[in-house]
Amino acid sequence: MSFPLILAFAAVVLAAVAGVVLVREKDPQRRARALVKMGAVVMTVFTAAAVAFIGGYAMDQPGGMAGLMMTLSWFVPMLVLAALAWFRPAVASPLLILLAAVLVVACVWFALDPATARSLQDSVGPVVAIGVVALAFPAAVLGLKRSGPAGWLLLALGTLPLLVTVLGRSGPAASLAAASAVPLITGIVYLVAARLARRDPASRNTLPAPA
Repeated sequence: MSFPLILAFAAVVLAAVAGVVLVREKDPQRRARALVKMGAVVMTVFTAAAVAFIGGYAMDQPGGMAGLMMTLSWFVPMLVLAALAWFRPAVASPLLILLAAVLVVACVWFALDPATARSLQDSVGPVVAIGVVALAFPAAVLGLKRSGPAGWLLLALGTLPLLVTVLGRSGPAASLAAASAVPLITGIVYLVAARLARRDPASRNTLPAPA
């Protein structure tokens, strides 16, 4: 089974489990807590699989130290952003929004100059898909603290780069779709959780505390 199909399957599983949680759990706060935790777990598994796949590809082409440095160039910042999202969510939230906006602007630039975009991605790989992965994981961590903003951020990461790329025909849509599916559905799950949490004013936009 190809990697995109595996990620698509993971997205379907996430949606199915979310549906089961909503049907079986009656308490809104427990629903919200379960949905956010489930989304974070699935995003963590997705990110680990994506890192392994992208890192393995980089170690094969170009390989060696160059491949390692290419992988570390986005993997280390991703971990730093994730740590910031956990320890300083008030700082991480606007920073992640800014970085997501930069990614979308880059997609628009690629769409306006598809020849340059294809040349760049042929030489260094699917940079937009990697950007989505690198920002989606910190956004998922942010969701453990602020499910509402994180949900909207994941929703944007899962739709806007793919939409611009498809319309502009500026890059490999298949890899980007694979990278976007799980963040998109996780974002929807977070937004549902945030809506449930709003029923308790004390837990608005946050993960409800365990009982």
